[in-house]
Amino acid sequence: MCARAHVAPKRLEAPGPTTDELNLIFTAAAQAPDHGNIQPWRFILVPQEKRAALGQAFLRALQERDANASKAELNFAFEKAFRAPCLILAVVDHGPTEPQVPAHERQIALGCAIQNMLLMAQALSIGSGITSGQAMNSRFVREVFRLTPNEEAMCYLTFGQVTTYKSKRKRSDVSEIVSSME
Repeated sequence: MCARAHVAPKRLEAPGPTTDELNLIFTAAAQAPDHGNIQPWRFILVPQEKRAALGQAFLRALQERDANASKAELNFAFEKAFRAPCLILAVVDHGPTEPQVPAHERQIALGCAIQNMLLMAQALSIGSGITSGQAMNSRFVREVFRLTPNEEAMCYLTFGQVTTYKSKRKRSDVSEIVSSME
């Protein structure tokens, strides 16, 4: 599991995960720790036939942020929706629950679910990555995904076959990230 690495969407190509592989990836997510057993998250799969609608949401979000965005910048924003053969939005729910669970614990639960998905993809020899961006919670993206007022779009997960790998980045030595309480 120490070999898992982020793969940018532009370096992922078809085929994406099969239906059976996606079921394994989502099953792995469902095994994540979840304080209060409230499952404060969900995932939205973006099929190919909905990518243009998402691309339009990205484009409109950019136009709202930057009225002077060039045609090239607008095209680039639109085309982001078409990268990677499999695209999934991760959403956390901040609405009331019983028992009450703080927002940070809900985000940790979602993070664990996402990591489980990435590790399952790695075990299946599927490349994966996480992306976000300034449009994550724009009104246009929220509308296209029909998010409720209590929901927050956290990141996109991308899956596919790796075209090229980047060189491995240096990881921290264990001694740099672990200490003992004194």
